[in-house]
Amino acid sequence: MQHRFSHNIRTLHIVVDFLLLNLSFLASYFFKFHELGSLFAAPYSGLLFFINIAWFLSILVVKPYNISRSSSTVPSILGKHFTSIILHALLIATFFVAFRVYYYSREHIFVAYLILFFVASFWKGAFTYFLRLYRLRGYNNRKVIIVGYGEIAEELRNFFVRHKEQGYKLMGFFDDRKRYTHIRKGTIDQIYDFVLKNEVDEIYCCIPYLSYDTVKGIVDFCEKHDRKTKVVTDFRSFYSKGVTLERYDTIPVLNITSSPIEDKKAVAIKRIFDISFSVLVFIIGLPIFVLAALITKLTSKGPVFYEQERVGKGGRPFTMYKFRSMYTNAEQAGPSLAFKDDPRITPWGKFIRKTRLDELPQFYNVLKGDMSIVGPRPERQFYVDQIVERAPHYKYLQGVKPGITSIGQIKFGYAENIDEMVKRLRYDILYLKNVSLAFDLKIILLTIVVVLRAEGK
Repeated sequence: MQHRFSHNIRTLHIVVDFLLLNLSFLASYFFKFHELGSLFAAPYSGLLFFINIAWFLSILVVKPYNISRSSSTVPSILGKHFTSIILHALLIATFFVAFRVYYYSREHIFVAYLILFFVASFWKGAFTYFLRLYRLRGYNNRKVIIVGYGEIAEELRNFFVRHKEQGYKLMGFFDDRKRYTHIRKGTIDQIYDFVLKNEVDEIYCCIPYLSYDTVKGIVDFCEKHDRKTKVVTDFRSFYSKGVTLERYDTIPVLNITSSPIEDKKAVAIKRIFDISFSVLVFIIGLPIFVLAALITKLTSKGPVFYEQERVGKGGRPFTMYKFRSMYTNAEQAGPSLAFKDDPRITPWGKFIRKTRLDELPQFYNVLKGDMSIVGPRPERQFYVDQIVERAPHYKYLQGVKPGITSIGQIKFGYAENIDEMVKRLRYDILYLKNVSLAFDLKIILLTIVVVLRAEGK
């Protein structure tokens, strides 16, 4: 099935980007020379021609319009846009050097790129925002079904529910197993009529619950009727080991090999960043630290700081510090996770947990070297033992330092029980394959958004 609207989006972006490119160079030329007539005569007409050719070449290389719905976020779109501009500037510089043209105004070109960057960024950001609102209202949806029901299928359903702005409309599950009759739309044999009758766009096949012949039949059907097939499997427990796809002639082979999570250079850079960032937080945030400490002390009896033993890198225990958010002796009956409307949490504690201000003392843990700014959240040994029993691959998270914030904390939030801890773990496992300064900065920015929205609990 052809999605004409989606193709029109790509075409619209290409046309508008070329238009903004030329308008930026025109505006910059007028800003510099206060007229436009000579821009269309030699030698500037040659430059105007080449900037369009160079832009065409840059988008062929970067492919900024090849973005799926799931990755169509403002940061990813602007990232590709910025890469296209950088490549374009390099092509223009190469043109200058190769043809030894030194009579073009460098100021004109520099201002043109500034205008292009800001104007195009605004256009792309605004378009992405309004497109998400458009899809939230139920337009431009893609109808999808999930074949094969199980844990990963349920997580996929939750993804579609949480991210309605991406425009996926789940029509139902299909599975032959009788024990899932309460949630399934039909059996696998009933897929084909359902897809044609309801104009389903995409079929997600969950490999753990389907045979090879079943998947092949669905793929052949989708090719015949111009539908998309997507295969869903679960290799998350292997992420820490390193998963790469190799080809032996035409045979795809997944290479799962243990490899060091962090090299020495990456560890050194991360440590320098952690110390610098923490010192900056202590300097800038000193008034907030003092105010939070005073209010904590004045609003309930007990110490300002809460100390608790957590499990760190390599399974080594350390003392983690937080601003106290609960009444004293809150765990007299034994370890217990916080939950919604937990009576153990003080009124002030509810605020600092929502805004994550209770985590601020952990920057001291970072300076000591027990923690990092970004990393999987540390847990108590009591819960670690239960998590490992349920999900043995949790131990791989202990290959890196625990962090104040994490991708799991952002995507899932605080866990109220072991089941939620295991679910959050799946997000944190992703971090092991993406340990880098750039990814850390992204998580920090996302954390700031969470803090501003007061989405903690």
